[in-house]
Amino acid sequence: MHTFASSMRWTNYFIHPGDNRYYVFSFQETEHAEEYEQMLRTANVPYERHEEDNQWLFGVPRTHFREALRLNHLVHAHHRTKFIPVAGFRYALLIVTGGVLLLALVGALSNSSSAQGRTPNWELGVSTVGVVPLEAVGYESTEANDEGLTLEWQPQVGSGFGLRLHRNFKGSSWSMETGLETLRMRSNWGLTFASEVSGDKTADTLSLRAGRYRIPLLAQTKVSINQRWELLAGGGVCVDFLLSDVFTTGYQQIGLIYHEYEVEENRQHRWTVPLRAEIGALYRPANATKAGLYVGCIWWREWSTNRWGEAQWERDLEKANVRLFMPQAGFALEFRIILP
Repeated sequence: MHTFASSMRWTNYFIHPGDNRYYVFSFQETEHAEEYEQMLRTANVPYERHEEDNQWLFGVPRTHFREALRLNHLVHAHHRTKFIPVAGFRYALLIVTGGVLLLALVGALSNSSSAQGRTPNWELGVSTVGVVPLEAVGYESTEANDEGLTLEWQPQVGSGFGLRLHRNFKGSSWSMETGLETLRMRSNWGLTFASEVSGDKTADTLSLRAGRYRIPLLAQTKVSINQRWELLAGGGVCVDFLLSDVFTTGYQQIGLIYHEYEVEENRQHRWTVPLRAEIGALYRPANATKAGLYVGCIWWREWSTNRWGEAQWERDLEKANVRLFMPQAGFALEFRIILP
């Protein structure tokens, strides 16, 4: 393998600068390199190992790139930093979450026997949400371009699941609500590269799915329509914990020219506190031993534009990078079952 100086890259793999028939995977930790080499041997992937500048480099033929990339992901998944790296805080969060859910279950069970004809103090709900691209609230496509590369972020329908703990106050129309949710945000990334050398344009679309955990902290008020239906509206904040960055790659061969490109999302602080508003309708059956139903919508907005994605495109000696800031707002439809 030819020696070469490394440069800053988003990922630990790149095209060999001296021979584009090969990909190079780099590792700085000896343990990671040894594990990766063992995986390559087990999968019968041909490779060449080389040490340079305190890192271990593995040259893999382009024809085996997909398998080599899969093994690379497995190594990093095995050694990646935990979502909450501080063990004490991680276990404290689990204990607090478990305690909240336990309190909700005890409260729901203690109220169910005497809840006929009145609203229980504590309620536990199981919800599912659909994240919907809605231009009217600012959750829409956006575009950026630089160095001949045009990048368009196109939000897609996402999904989520959560548990909601609702505390009603006696003799008042006000209540408090919290819980724990997980969201899967899907998006397409359209890339168009215009070569300054040949004048040709090449395009492709990559898809990503980013995740986050969310703890809502809301104050709500209600208006009774009749004995069975209520309108609820509330607002507050959320504490969002983002998962690790997500990325994907692609390539095309046009004649003798290789085009390599990649997109990375979730590039921001690991947690954020967006504003949140909700409105919906709640149905309570006459029989308090049966589940209630809630249908509503959720809107949230981050305090500042701090979430972005990045794309990179390489064509022979040409290289383009572009950064795109995504909208601050989001919108979702929610369906919730209120446990009896």
